[in-house]
Amino acid sequence: MQIISEYSVVIIGVLGALAFMVSLITELLKDMPGIKKVPTKAFVILVSLIVTVAALLIYVAYARVMLLWYYVVLAVFAAFVVAYIAMYGWDTLKEIKDRFIK
Repeated sequence: MQIISEYSVVIIGVLGALAFMVSLITELLKDMPGIKKVPTKAFVILVSLIVTVAALLIYVAYARVMLLWYYVVLAVFAAFVVAYIAMYGWDTLKEIKDRFIK
């Protein structure tokens, strides 16, 4: 049971860090000429896919773990969670803050 709680904290931290990176990259690049025409939510999903799979590849290289095909599949699924957090996380946090702090 302790192992599950330790890994859940790490997973939540990694998802938060990846979502922050996706938000930052999106804010920096969304006003560029070619990207301005792409819907922001689609761009967030694309950036999330790239960042999440790149983070997996960096971790695999760092930890010297063999890359298995289902790691990539899980990273793609995680990318959608990261994109959701990046798109709606700040708005939800601001809404909660406005509701309770006046």
